[in-house]
Amino acid sequence: MEAGAKLYDTSALVELHAVRRVRRLSGYTTALNVVEHPPAAVLGLEIIYPSRADYELAFSLQVKLRRRGVPVPAVDLVVSAVAVNRELTLVAVDEHFRRIAEVKPRLKVVGI
Repeated sequence: MEAGAKLYDTSALVELHAVRRVRRLSGYTTALNVVEHPPAAVLGLEIIYPSRADYELAFSLQVKLRRRGVPVPAVDLVVSAVAVNRELTLVAVDEHFRRIAEVKPRLKVVGI
């Protein structure tokens, strides 16, 4: 897995596939994102299944965010952890990822 490669969140997948009608992408997504947006399975992306380490990082991120009074959805936390643990750049249009990056600066997030 190439560091800096793109990991697409559901928010980006919906925008690119359903709105902009993109039919092929290069990079990665997670199994969770495919569950949220099944058409992502045919876009040519490699699907990553989160590991125990990803869930552990997601848990620690949620603890930090809850202390700040800004919890975020579990899927966003796990997707962020996948990106951090694999040094991938997360492509997303969801505001939750900005909050996660505030407590985990190693999370690289870009828009579309």
